Amino acid sequence: MLALKPARLQWSDDGALASLDYGDIYFQRGQGLEESRYVFMERNELPARFRAIENESFHIAELGFGSGLNFLLTAQLFAQAAPPSARLVYAAIEKHPVRREDLERIYSHFVLPDTDKLLAQYPPLMEGFHHLHFYGGRIRLMLLLGDVAEILPEVRGAFDAWYLDGFSPAKNPAMWQEKLFPLMAERTRPGGTVATFSAAGHVRRGLESAGYTVEKAKGYGVKRDMTIARWTGSKPSPAAKKTIAVLGAGLAGCAAAYALRRRGHNVVLIDRSGIAAETSGNPIGILYPKLTVDPSPLGQFHSHAFCFARQLVEKLKLPSWRNCGVIRLDLDADDAGRTRALLAQNEFPPEFAAAAAYAGHSGMEQAMAGMLSPPEFCAALANDAQTLFGASVTGLRQTPKGWEVLGGGHIIASADTVIVAQGLGSRDFLQTEWLPLQSLRGQVTYLKPTVESRKLDKIVCHDGYITPAVDGLHYIGATFQKENPGAVETRAEDDAENLEKLNRHLPQLSLSAAQVAGSRAGYRATTPDKLPTVGPAPDYDAFRKNFAPLREGKKAATEAPAYIEGLYISAGFGAHGLSGAPLAGEMIAAMVSGEPLPVPHSLAEHLLPERFIFRGLKRKKI
Repeated sequence: MLALKPARLQWSDDGALASLDYGDIYFQRGQGLEESRYVFMERNELPARFRAIENESFHIAELGFGSGLNFLLTAQLFAQAAPPSARLVYAAIEKHPVRREDLERIYSHFVLPDTDKLLAQYPPLMEGFHHLHFYGGRIRLMLLLGDVAEILPEVRGAFDAWYLDGFSPAKNPAMWQEKLFPLMAERTRPGGTVATFSAAGHVRRGLESAGYTVEKAKGYGVKRDMTIARWTGSKPSPAAKKTIAVLGAGLAGCAAAYALRRRGHNVVLIDRSGIAAETSGNPIGILYPKLTVDPSPLGQFHSHAFCFARQLVEKLKLPSWRNCGVIRLDLDADDAGRTRALLAQNEFPPEFAAAAAYAGHSGMEQAMAGMLSPPEFCAALANDAQTLFGASVTGLRQTPKGWEVLGGGHIIASADTVIVAQGLGSRDFLQTEWLPLQSLRGQVTYLKPTVESRKLDKIVCHDGYITPAVDGLHYIGATFQKENPGAVETRAEDDAENLEKLNRHLPQLSLSAAQVAGSRAGYRATTPDKLPTVGPAPDYDAFRKNFAPLREGKKAATEAPAYIEGLYISAGFGAHGLSGAPLAGEMIAAMVSGEPLPVPHSLAEHLLPERFIFRGLKRKKI
């Protein structure tokens, strides 16, 4: 996720706002709000369409977020006109986002709702899919930062209305390329509409050639004409809300339950022990992004996941959240070289990652990072879900009506859809036993502070980590041991290992075995490629049959995947469940609800469970 060049703005003496990058104005002088309402809301017929929404979500895509006026006005209209059960997903693409301080100046010229909420959630100016929430989660702004030609092909979902609001085609031809119109058409629901201030001939012809019915309409103010278009067909009936069983009440399960409940589904959270009973139960967890030097699915996932999780933590106002930042120490010359390459090649915004020094070490500071209580996070996510604790799930049985969740030979729950999110236990079922989840034991040690360690105000990572004191205790760790799960007992030798790593790099803190006040151990679930497995559960036997030619290096006769209807998986986060599970839960909820995916399509493909089946076939291991 690279830093983006922010918009360069110029205010004229008479109050007009212009882009120095494109030599064009953002809106007609003194008429920004009225122009936005007329061009995009009225000409897309949104007042009537919002009132007619049933128990479903409405999706809008905007090419050119600009100052955010269109979004803020649309959100206000939706909140006023749509029924309380309706949801709005608003996806806006922007290559040159406006700086926060410039947005504050722009908003000072208007009477607008929710500018404070937008500014409070405004993301770092780096490419990727960012998520902001309004009106108690009823409205989700997907702020997709990057070049439209690269971002739009990555968007998966169908939209009811489009706002084409880039600068004029003459000033910004890249926003109006002919190849974009078919991409829009592929992502438009039946009955969907398009509105744009532009009446340029090539824009109308591009929309027509993509299959839209296009017409000229009266423009606003000094603009004589504008363009509106419609995708033929009748809007499908809204999908009924579902009853969903989520198996596992750790971070992955609670995050999925939260995202599904926000969409109006009936959720029952099932766990043999209760909330955060296993590795999600560590008293303190570190929320930070795992970064990679070169672009990779691993780095892309963790960057997106961190930004999403941090927004969610802020939204929930968790008492335990401390945005204290993380310092990552370079342990040797190779480490220092990697840090320099990481920062030079990715050009992150300084608040996301910047060069730093600490205790005689070079390193990197991640100022947006921090720490919180995973059990508190889980409890907040599961707050309004129905729960069934003390029940050990022994099997899943698919029926014509959906699913039966079995325990001890009895049906303990019935559901339309099941989400399997119980760590290593996610492979305990016939449908998922093939999952290549690996067990990693880890132990965290609690330490009473010393005079020197009390001064610590940031999390410091080396080949372990130490937190600032929380309620009179530091937390250090964690061990990584590849071993099969067994009795969860703490080990004195693991405490000693954690202390040895700490004192090797930070001896000045004067921490020793005398300060050990306790410890906690657990077994994490990870995968061979260190990425979680998120998405619909594949039919293992059908995949093996359909794609058998891959064993011989040939193309399969069919590329149609075969999934088990109504069964999804969210597992394999390793030591990064705190940052990764919330975004995975959002992905699962979007898939179940038919909403636009919250991540780039290419990234979602790297997380699909069936990737391990394909690799097994190609390597002739299955």
